[in-house]
Amino acid sequence: MDSTDVDAADPNLRGLAERVLPHRVARRIVNNNEAILKIDCALSEPPRFVHHQHQDEYLMGSILIADSVDHVEVAHTDPQVGKIPEDPSMFLSVPTMLDPSLAPEGKHTLWIEFFAPYQIKGAEGTSLSGTGWTDELKHRVADRVLDKLADYAPNLNKTIIARRVESLAEMGQRLGVLNGNYYHLDMTFDQMMFFRPLPEIANYKTPIEGLFLTGAGTHPGGSISGMPGRNCASVFLQEQHPVAQILTDAGQSLKSTAKSIFNLGSGET
Repeated sequence: MDSTDVDAADPNLRGLAERVLPHRVARRIVNNNEAILKIDCALSEPPRFVHHQHQDEYLMGSILIADSVDHVEVAHTDPQVGKIPEDPSMFLSVPTMLDPSLAPEGKHTLWIEFFAPYQIKGAEGTSLSGTGWTDELKHRVADRVLDKLADYAPNLNKTIIARRVESLAEMGQRLGVLNGNYYHLDMTFDQMMFFRPLPEIANYKTPIEGLFLTGAGTHPGGSISGMPGRNCASVFLQEQHPVAQILTDAGQSLKSTAKSIFNLGSGET
């Protein structure tokens, strides 16, 4: 990746690119071409996994739909070579099971993540952002995903009131992320900890005074932990009031350690 690559991804990063990546960065940011097709549904009732001893507790967290471990492997390797998996595996959640206020009384919401290639092999340079994704294709793939889910929850098809399908190219445009990668860059070992996003800017700071980095592209990466924001805020505060922030961080660390020791001694887990 050089400065022109960054400029093409986001013109607003030109100043950062010129200072951090003036020529070339020896370490290349890898993107494995895997992103997600997102399906949001309004439901008249929640999915019921009647063939799997359904209990409402099953819907309290994220759910993985997969026939086997091999099924999951194929679902992730196909996109890397530009192939849309024929037999969908997916993550899904029914947020209204925990927060009913997200929908009218008695109704529910459902979101589904289906792993697919950002760039479809053989369709380079066509359709949205040159990815090969069209409205017709995204809905055809969504039909296949929902049919697969209905194999597990047979009431699904009759309970869908409305749906919205967002292709990988559309998500990439909406979020402003490179190649539709909602984690900003892959969550692989060589792109974690002090390698994330690059060793040169892995401490939440940049060479541009007053410009800090946070989000999924910084340590510890994506998923909803809040840690990138917390860590970045701590670095920012330390820049403003270094001594006071060091003392505050030390006090919080000691308090946390003392609490852990006390809980251990009292037998609490």
